[in-house]
Amino acid sequence: MNKIYTDINAATGGKFKALRFSRVSFDGKKALVTVTCKPADRAFVNANRAELSGLICDICAFHAPIDIEVNDETPTAGTLRSAVVKFTEKFSYVSSILHTISAQTEPEYKISLKMHKPMYELAENDYIPRLKEYLESSYAYDIALDIDVVEFEKSGTEYASASGGGRKEYAVSNVTPVIGSLAPSVARSISSLTANEFNIVACGVFVMPTAFTSKGGRRYDRFLIYDGDTCLQCRWGAENGRSIVDPSLINKRVCVLGSIEYDSVRNEASMAVREISLCDVDGLDVLQNRPVPTRYERVMPDDYLEYVQSSMFEIAAELPTVLKGEFVVFDFETTGLSVQYDRPTELGAVKIVDGAITQRFGTLIDPRREIPQEVVEKTGITNDMVKGQPLFEDVLPDFYKFTQNCGLICHNIAFDFPFLIKGGNRSGWAFGDRPTYDTMGIAPAVFPGIQRVSLASVLDELGLVNDGAHRAVSDAAATAKAFIAMHRLLAEKNKGKAPLK
Repeated sequence: MNKIYTDINAATGGKFKALRFSRVSFDGKKALVTVTCKPADRAFVNANRAELSGLICDICAFHAPIDIEVNDETPTAGTLRSAVVKFTEKFSYVSSILHTISAQTEPEYKISLKMHKPMYELAENDYIPRLKEYLESSYAYDIALDIDVVEFEKSGTEYASASGGGRKEYAVSNVTPVIGSLAPSVARSISSLTANEFNIVACGVFVMPTAFTSKGGRRYDRFLIYDGDTCLQCRWGAENGRSIVDPSLINKRVCVLGSIEYDSVRNEASMAVREISLCDVDGLDVLQNRPVPTRYERVMPDDYLEYVQSSMFEIAAELPTVLKGEFVVFDFETTGLSVQYDRPTELGAVKIVDGAITQRFGTLIDPRREIPQEVVEKTGITNDMVKGQPLFEDVLPDFYKFTQNCGLICHNIAFDFPFLIKGGNRSGWAFGDRPTYDTMGIAPAVFPGIQRVSLASVLDELGLVNDGAHRAVSDAAATAKAFIAMHRLLAEKNKGKAPLK
């Protein structure tokens, strides 16, 4: 606790122990002291301003007039985390833990973070006690500090967690073949796949199984397996009509056999999969679901209102079965194309309920890095626009609430979903259990022979327009309209009727 707090309460027998003296600043003519309290204590501060001013003046030896500012805002998880991140940035040797910092306000106020053991040994006599003092001095609420000290293996110039990162391979057991007869005792980690290789067995957590139709009309499936922060893009040919889009596999540990194609520019690997098995993997964690937040903290959804929605496809009165239920269509704008190097600058989403768009969710995101000029020119999102906006980690709890019990839809989900998985894994929000859909993969089934499957091309086929292309909410809304329209067309086609025009 700071000296002002200690000395004032020593002089008054603890009269002001419920208050925190969180900030002192000067404007040249007077001193401004920010007193932080709970809402119920504001009246107490106002009633004792004169006494407080005199005590502060004596303790701090101020010769300038004193003005007391009262801060009685109740901290949210978002504002609390942002404050701790800002404090932590002052300590360069712990900067790598920024993405591990999380905050909660229910059932108690708590800050959680992770450190590898050597860093903890450096921080326990410097950063950690100073962080505790900062929390005690800045908030009128008791805030617990939970530090998870983990074993880290070094990978290049960065540390990576024991679940992935620096590992080369995992021990595999209790193998149950799903397709083929794959039964390895060891499997490669995803982060170790750094070259074009054949007949590789890798393991990870299975997410994002999504059905596709190729431009030539052939059915195939895409999915991801993740290993810590790293995702492996996987493609399955759906041979003999066998699909890997199986809800029973989602969020399970699997090993896969196939050939690796490695993109050295983007530092990302993909695999053409031939066999897959369920298994137990020593040291590979599956992110568990957390309780859904009871309220939105940083991003509040609002109603989606648009006349065109009410007039689209009115002649198709019957709702196709696939459209029954709730879905969230989402889109990221990012600093670039690599999930390894780049970061989101905007997240936009809309919710579909029983075939109608009902809500929208959108926010700019501070990527904490420069946005390249070519990206600025494409999206219109500038560095000034994102400065001071919420961090990705601060947005994720609200998006987790927004997407609860919903299927997730994107146009080219293989690009957007890895950003969500990586951010969620780092912050403790599990998005991997949600079913996924991709309008890019649906379009060739609706429009046989389509040559381009960009969002603009699909919208053009449907006679729809996206006036705000390359902005996240607009792209999400356009994708939602395409999803609804194409499934209505497929439903008509499957009934043997002429497609709607």
